[in-house]
Amino acid sequence: MAATLESIWSKLQSNKFDPIYFLCGEESYYIDLIEDYIAEHALAPHEKDFNYSIFYGKDTDPVNVLNEAKQYPTFAEKRLIIIREAQEFKAKDWEILEKYFEQPVESTILICAHKNKTLDKRTKTSKTIEKNSVYFESKKISDEALPEWISAYVKKLDFKISTLAATIIAESLGNDLSRISKEIDKLSVMLSDKSEITPEIIEKYIGISKEYNVTEFNKAITSKDFSKAMRMVLYFEKNPKAGPLIQILAFLYNHFSKLFVIQKSADLQSASVAMGFKGGWMPDDLKYGVKYYSPDKTQEIIQLLCLYDAKAKGLYATNNSSDADLLKELVYQIMK
Repeated sequence: MAATLESIWSKLQSNKFDPIYFLCGEESYYIDLIEDYIAEHALAPHEKDFNYSIFYGKDTDPVNVLNEAKQYPTFAEKRLIIIREAQEFKAKDWEILEKYFEQPVESTILICAHKNKTLDKRTKTSKTIEKNSVYFESKKISDEALPEWISAYVKKLDFKISTLAATIIAESLGNDLSRISKEIDKLSVMLSDKSEITPEIIEKYIGISKEYNVTEFNKAITSKDFSKAMRMVLYFEKNPKAGPLIQILAFLYNHFSKLFVIQKSADLQSASVAMGFKGGWMPDDLKYGVKYYSPDKTQEIIQLLCLYDAKAKGLYATNNSSDADLLKELVYQIMK
């Protein structure tokens, strides 16, 4: 049955474990979170020697999983079986396990960690899996919701973070929750209790500058500040982690796509609300975009971003151009 993170978490914290968990989706953070919690709490340390097995989808015969799952626990109440990289199983592999999903062994906890995608729900087997397991789809968080998620995560660790600092992390690291949580966890070890995570601390320990990051680069582009944009390109050339080309292109594409929608809308306020901006409020970078770029130019920029994304991924001959070279070209093409 389809489940939410909240419903799963509530039962787990009450020490109630279901026979089968099928965890899938693009966001691996929550899949790992649930798996790790069950692995830590379902069995006592001394029970794991005979009752804990991990399989990897790419290298596993599902028959072996089936045989393990059907065994009864040894000197314990539960057995724990984890299939990692379950997305590597073929349709025929799931068919072998289908009957087990219909009649699982109650003393076995089977976790299927099916990352980066979901099941093809058109098949009979997938419907059986969804019906007879705790089925959870872990979806990517939206860019707009990410700063709030970061603030909540920091608060849970008993620290504080400003809106600006949360936004810098969100827009520089992208919506990879695993990476973000690891970086914040590192800070929590270095900082004193209840202290505030500031842009200066982020720059010092994570290496994200409040002046030279993807967000500020986007502002330089949208306000047509050629000099600042080129200074930042030179900084990114020396500090590649501060501004990965693929990340910059994705950020710019997201911005100019929104700008194009706004420019093509008859009612700017309604378009802004439709994008999730409350009360018709519009971010400064979109205001600058409306001011400095025509709809035709915006459309041209979107096409350029697609072209340079392809070049960055090696789809066109670029004469061995570096990422910095491609970024310089792009800035010139946008602002010429």
